[in-house]
Amino acid sequence: MRWGVVAALALLALWPLPAAADDTAGIAKNLAENILGRGLVRSSRVIEDGRTIEMVWESATYKPANSSAFTRELLEVEAKFASEAIFRVLAQIRGLQFEIMLGKRSLCSGRASRDRPFRIIFARDLGG
Repeated sequence: MRWGVVAALALLALWPLPAAADDTAGIAKNLAENILGRGLVRSSRVIEDGRTIEMVWESATYKPANSSAFTRELLEVEAKFASEAIFRVLAQIRGLQFEIMLGKRSLCSGRASRDRPFRIIFARDLGG
């Protein structure tokens, strides 16, 4: 009987619990930083009744020597990988609204969604 209680407690400890609203933005930030790199996410907050994360981060891939076309590809990959990491873990999150920065300069912004096409708008000098 004792082993049954221990097994039940072990299963409960492993069972994923829904993230509290206060924790969702922090969890999303950690998930994105696992992809992008520690310290790159500047802000993360929950919007739209807890269904969307709004996030701003410093680009992990931008290099001035890269062509505009290659830079656009890398920025898109950053956003898609970060959003997929968030969507895989946080089932209640339906979208990621993002802005990718280089210092004070906005490189691009957009939205990833579970049920709509990926959208990204680049800075003018990157062909946006």
